[in-house]
Amino acid sequence: MNFTKAVLNALEKTNMKKTELARATGYSNQYIYDLLSGKRRWNEESINKVCSALGFEIVIEREEDKVDGATV
Repeated sequence: MNFTKAVLNALEKTNMKKTELARATGYSNQYIYDLLSGKRRWNEESINKVCSALGFEIVIEREEDKVDGATV
């Protein structure tokens, strides 16, 4: 799953509106819409702010370290 899809899924599950995400991150509504529609690229700062607003934790794993989809 890519980051944009993960954000959209989280918004849906938490019933958070894109405007609320914009407010929580300090970004404009247009900036959030552009990120989520692919018109703008995610950068480290935008990823961190959105993760913080949604309670996400970024975990980096190697595919080789997974067995049947689980980390070992």
